[in-house]
Amino acid sequence: MRKHISRFVKFITKKWVIATVVIILIIGAYIVTHSGSSVTFEASPVAIGNVIEKVSITGTVSPVDKADLAFQKSGTVARIAVKVGDSVKKGDLIASLENAADAAALASAQAQLAELQRGLRPEEYALDQANVNTASTTLANARKDAMNAVRDGYVKAQGALLNYSDTFFTNPQSPNPVINITVRSTEMQNAINNERLVITSIFSQWKNDIDTSSVANAAALITNAEGYLTKIKLFLSDLSAVVNSLTTGNSGMSQSAIDADVSTMNTALSTLTSAITSVSSADSELKNAVSGYTQATNQFNLQQAGSSADTIAAQAARVNQAAAALADDSITAPIDGLVTKVDPHVGEFAQAGHTSFSIQSAGAYKIEAYVPEADIAKVALGNTAAITLDAYGSTTFFPAAVTSIDPAETILEGVPTYKVTLMFVTPDTRIRSGMTANTDILTHEVDHVLVVPTRAITTTATSTTVRIVNADDTTFTTVPVTVNLKGSDGTTAITGGVKEGDKVVTYVK
Repeated sequence: MRKHISRFVKFITKKWVIATVVIILIIGAYIVTHSGSSVTFEASPVAIGNVIEKVSITGTVSPVDKADLAFQKSGTVARIAVKVGDSVKKGDLIASLENAADAAALASAQAQLAELQRGLRPEEYALDQANVNTASTTLANARKDAMNAVRDGYVKAQGALLNYSDTFFTNPQSPNPVINITVRSTEMQNAINNERLVITSIFSQWKNDIDTSSVANAAALITNAEGYLTKIKLFLSDLSAVVNSLTTGNSGMSQSAIDADVSTMNTALSTLTSAITSVSSADSELKNAVSGYTQATNQFNLQQAGSSADTIAAQAARVNQAAAALADDSITAPIDGLVTKVDPHVGEFAQAGHTSFSIQSAGAYKIEAYVPEADIAKVALGNTAAITLDAYGSTTFFPAAVTSIDPAETILEGVPTYKVTLMFVTPDTRIRSGMTANTDILTHEVDHVLVVPTRAITTTATSTTVRIVNADDTTFTTVPVTVNLKGSDGTTAITGGVKEGDKVVTYVK
């Protein structure tokens, strides 16, 4: 007997057995102390009501239409027809540039078109033919004059060289010309000698041009002559610099001898200048004669073409081009609205493309706001909205409606959002561009439905339930429900599972 008692004592003294016994005693004590007590909870009745879903965002008021205007071309501002705050209608003049040249071009093009459409009279034909003949004679004379001017220029340039500048060289026309006055350095001496050798070649080329050219290619002849004269002038200028640097000290010459050399050099330059002037004048006359002949011929051909459909169409196109150029001198209002910017002043130079004027639509405003990705699916075109403006407080409402939703996202602070545009339903003089608009968009609404607090609903992956208070008001039963719309005010519409008057548990203590 003592042996069995000893084994029992050892058994119950084991730590895990003791722990198990303690836990059993605690559970038993809890059951005894809590048996017969009830759970404390809060409940809310199921009622008939309305459930509204809203999306709340903040946006900015802007005009429905806005136009920033700039001149299409640069020019001097001649007229400004408006000032900031003026009301304008579409097509009203805003401002214009000086346009006398464009207006004259349009008038000329219109006159030519009228002439083509009218047809050419015999006396006009004769006059145009006479103008062509006169221009042709003038051109022929100008070509002859050009030939004579080139020959004269050759003689004068040769005289400037042979009679004057060559006095400063030994064997100037040989393959080895040598300057015979003091030069500052050997390098400069060699350069001057080489230049003189080149000049001999230039005169040879020039002489060949004169001997082989005809009146028909007088223009090419005179162009070549101007090139030759330019090279000769460079040589004489370099030689003149050497002559003018002579002093009694560096040359061993008397001052009177130096003065005589300077005078000789100046005569050479003067003679060459006369040649250049003669050739240049002939060149200008020849170019004017060519231009006059071309203009007279073109006019005659245009008139002779008569009322050809193609000719008239071409001239009509020129009229349209001239009209467009004249129109570009002015800015007109593209919309009805108010002028909000006038930048330049009359007499100032306006740069093409620089925004100088702005117009915004008067009285018609919109709201642009950005809806987060999580809410954009709720918003639809036509949704109504209640707007409050910070300027007028939270109790003054302005009705609006959704008119557009951007299909592409805009990333704001790393979050995808979608721009939603709303229009104010009625004009209101209190609304101003740039105001902050607090916007509640009514996205969905159900009327006359069973409504319960959203916090009373328990949703899992497999069920949606509420807890209905039993008749004893101390216990409750969990039942499945069918949910319709979750409102923005903390209520949810229920379409099945409960009835009006039921009380649902919202909180268990």
